[in-house]
Amino acid sequence: MKKIFILGLLLIFNLISAQTAQTPEDIKNQTRKTVETFFKYFDEKDPERIASVVAENVDWYIFESKKFPWTGKRTKRSEIPAVFKTLFSYFNEGKDVVKPESFMVDGNEAAVFLVLGREFKSSGKSFSMLVAIHFKVENGLITKFCLYEQTPILEKAFEK
Repeated sequence: MKKIFILGLLLIFNLISAQTAQTPEDIKNQTRKTVETFFKYFDEKDPERIASVVAENVDWYIFESKKFPWTGKRTKRSEIPAVFKTLFSYFNEGKDVVKPESFMVDGNEAAVFLVLGREFKSSGKSFSMLVAIHFKVENGLITKFCLYEQTPILEKAFEK
């Protein structure tokens, strides 16, 4: 009787696991959707909604510059809205250029390559640079965000 009960529990566990298991294609699609949602909220300049697709604990890094307070390492979702509020405050509205070049997804990781252009409020100078972003997504939330940019181009455009 005990063996039948244990076999029954194992069968139920296997059925539940089979129903909830994600296929590699499901994971890839979820990753793509999460990253696309991030860019949608970024395009809308909505820091709170951007943070809504970031995990509570995150490995977040934007190549650091002493001139730009939005750069550097972050580890908590609660830090992300301030990053984007600060970032958006430095640039003139309507002067953004975001041209995606490539979007690659492999499982729960994505890499996005784009050309980014903006105009600083303080100097009135514009810049254009290549950017690469590495994302890792788990359970529909970004757990890793690493942005590689050409910081010297930014710093030069920032100077008056």
